Amino acid sequence: MSPAPDGSPDGTADGGSAGRLDPQRLPRAAAARVEYVAQRLARALTRSTEVIAARHGVSVPEYRVLLLLGDEVPRSNAELARLSFVTAQASHLVVAGLVRRGLARRAAHPDNRRIRLVGLTERGAAVLDACVADVVAVEERLRAGLPARQREQLLPTLTGAAEVLAGGFFGDADLERAAADLRRQSS
Repeated sequence: MSPAPDGSPDGTADGGSAGRLDPQRLPRAAAARVEYVAQRLARALTRSTEVIAARHGVSVPEYRVLLLLGDEVPRSNAELARLSFVTAQASHLVVAGLVRRGLARRAAHPDNRRIRLVGLTERGAAVLDACVADVVAVEERLRAGLPARQREQLLPTLTGAAEVLAGGFFGDADLERAAADLRRQSS
């Protein structure tokens, strides 16, 4: 393979040690797709969230559950699973770990004794606050690199785009069925 124009093997000035891609070296077909660009952004945010969560003693799935409980509204395991885009079984394991470590608590549902509601403990709220402060710093760095108008529109634009596709659930019954079929085939 011949070196990139900047002399590095992969188009990064430092030979790839920073893990950065030179935007000029991205394949145009990929760079023109919302899906690809959104995945690049999601991956960058997830990597930073992995480090932040680990610094505060939680995993990314645990951080996300804490975040979903951060408005102090107790939620069922099924609701947490839907909101965090994981199976009910995966959500149960995450919640069980949080409860075991004193970061979340379970309580009986007032109207349905078969449902247990999950809420934050004071310790869980403190971990969440510390994580959010660090995540906000990353988000501010992201916004600072954008022109003022784009900074103001970033979250509303991303939220609107997510809503069009039903917030992570396709919003298209045929695509949802096809995705469910694929998941069943691969398991």
